[in-house]
Amino acid sequence: MGLLSEIAIRKALASGDLKIEPAPDQTHFDSDSVEVHLGDQVYTWRKPSGGAITTMQLWAGKGEPGAFNYNQFSKENLVHVAPDPDGIVTMRPLTFYLADLKQRTELPPWLAMHIQGKSTLARLGVMVHLTAPHAHAGWRGRLTLEMYNLGPFNIELKPGTPMGQLTFWRVEEPPRADDIVPKAFSGQEKATGEK
Repeated sequence: MGLLSEIAIRKALASGDLKIEPAPDQTHFDSDSVEVHLGDQVYTWRKPSGGAITTMQLWAGKGEPGAFNYNQFSKENLVHVAPDPDGIVTMRPLTFYLADLKQRTELPPWLAMHIQGKSTLARLGVMVHLTAPHAHAGWRGRLTLEMYNLGPFNIELKPGTPMGQLTFWRVEEPPRADDIVPKAFSGQEKATGEK
C-alpha cells in the first residue's frame, strides 16, 4: 500500500476512478493531499436536562436487543448550531462538534482514504477529526468532521473554511467491487448519518 502523490491523485480524478465533488481547484492540492472544507451544517450534542447523564450501551452487537443505533440517537440528540447573521459558527472552548464536510468523495476498490486536520487549527487546540480517519476502499459519501476545541479561544468558522486534507492509499490486492460491504456510514450525506 502506497501513498498517492499529487500527480497520482490528479490522474485518478481525471480517469473518474476517484471522485471529489465539488472538484478541487489548483490551490487545493499539495504534494500528496487534497485540501477539504467545512460544509454548511455544524451540530453539537444536546445536553441532558437537570445535569442528568446519559449512558450509552455499546456492548450489544448490531441487530441484538439493546444495540446502539447512531442514526436514531442523532435524530433525537444532535442540535444544529445556527450561524450568526454573517454565517459564522463559533466553536466554544472544551466543546465537541460534528460537522458535514463540504466535499463528497467516491473511492474505487483499489483506493482507501485518510482525513487529517490542518496544523493551523491544531496549534490553536482544535482537533478536526478525533478518531476513525480511515475511509475504506469503495467508500462513497460525505465524511463527518468530529471536532473538539481543546484550546482557550473561541474559534470562528464559516462554510468553506479549510479544515483538513485527504490522503489516498493504494490498496494491495484490492477486493472486487461486488465484494465490498458498505460500512455503517458509507453513503452518508450528513453528520446525522442520513443517506
